[in-house]
Amino acid sequence: MSQTPRDPAPDPHHVVIAGGGIAALELVLALHDLAPGRVRVTLVSPSPTFSLRPLSVMVPFGRGVAPTASLQDVLSAHGGVLRQDTVEAVDAARHVVRCGGGDELAYDTLVLATGARTAPAFDRALTFDPFDADALSGVVADLEQGYSRSVAFVVPAGVTWPLPLYELALMTAERVANASPEGVGLHVVTPEARPLAVFGHEASDAVAELLRAAGITFHGSVSPDVPRAGHVELGIEGELVVDSIVALSRMRGPGVAGLPVDDEGFVAVDAEGHVPGLPDVWAVGDATQQPIKQGGLACQQADAVAVRLAAALGADVTVEPPLLELRGRLLAGREDRFLRRPVGTASSESDAHPLWWPPAKVASRYLAPYLEGLGVVAPAPREPAPETRPVAVHVPIDWAHAHRNDVLGLSSLDPLD
Repeated sequence: MSQTPRDPAPDPHHVVIAGGGIAALELVLALHDLAPGRVRVTLVSPSPTFSLRPLSVMVPFGRGVAPTASLQDVLSAHGGVLRQDTVEAVDAARHVVRCGGGDELAYDTLVLATGARTAPAFDRALTFDPFDADALSGVVADLEQGYSRSVAFVVPAGVTWPLPLYELALMTAERVANASPEGVGLHVVTPEARPLAVFGHEASDAVAELLRAAGITFHGSVSPDVPRAGHVELGIEGELVVDSIVALSRMRGPGVAGLPVDDEGFVAVDAEGHVPGLPDVWAVGDATQQPIKQGGLACQQADAVAVRLAAALGADVTVEPPLLELRGRLLAGREDRFLRRPVGTASSESDAHPLWWPPAKVASRYLAPYLEGLGVVAPAPREPAPETRPVAVHVPIDWAHAHRNDVLGLSSLDPLD
């Protein structure tokens, strides 16, 4: 639906965004672009720093640290305000949130983008934590030095995002390929029937081939348990005994009082991201009941909310049903793999060369090019195809952002660009 533009309101609409992660920053940038002068943004985050946590899988292999950026700098550059605090409760009737410090903060529109909480799935396994990714370095070093000969990388049953575990397994295989003449035993144990099945058959087949070539054994359709150190229960497959176990966290909802949640604490939303029954309250990303918890999808959800808010405030935008596409860059060591699948379809793609540009770890309309302008990027793909080899052209980030659709030949509101 096309909206007739109105003059910006003299008193800008106050949007409070809870969270300081990927979806929250995407929303800040989208609102700045789509509704300039019509909104003022307050970002409530417990940390003053944004961290691109999906890149933390590189840390144990000496490939750098997860890049960070100052939230204050981002907000200042886009007319927003940072409040270092947490949102503990929502009083939708009064249009206020209660912060962890005890203060109340009024809003015209509230968007929850806090992400999920995480907790170890097993007491007797090393849990991979993006905030302490270096803890895995000891496991890698033990394999290289011959103190350890086998590792199981375990995806717990329940809500989680499995792609980082495949990255850890593949980069471990590359790192220790020459560590032992007799080789090491690496295993992926997961409830998925196929490797990264969420990306569809073609992409899953490509990942399965990567595992096979790396000598990693795949154990699928398993609800794993770790009853004691070094032992992984595989159900009807029996028991896997290894020297080390590395597991992903299990996700839980954010636990904000006053919001409708399911048994796991995830916030209920409709197809557009609105929280049912609560006027002017939206939620995006891992905090919601959306079944796939992934940063790129969270950014697309944030874009959809931004378009609807901008339209409601009279901006010249077109509101369309959100069309989501799952895109993941699998950091596989020697050669990364780009995976893509439109949500709700059977089709999928896999390629060693970029399927989107910039070839960010988290593909997004606003955040990826913005972070690239700050130098916050994933390592360049190995040996890009000649037809996709980039040319080093440096232009001001504001100009590139303003003209991106003309340059790329895209609709200004294409949610997948």
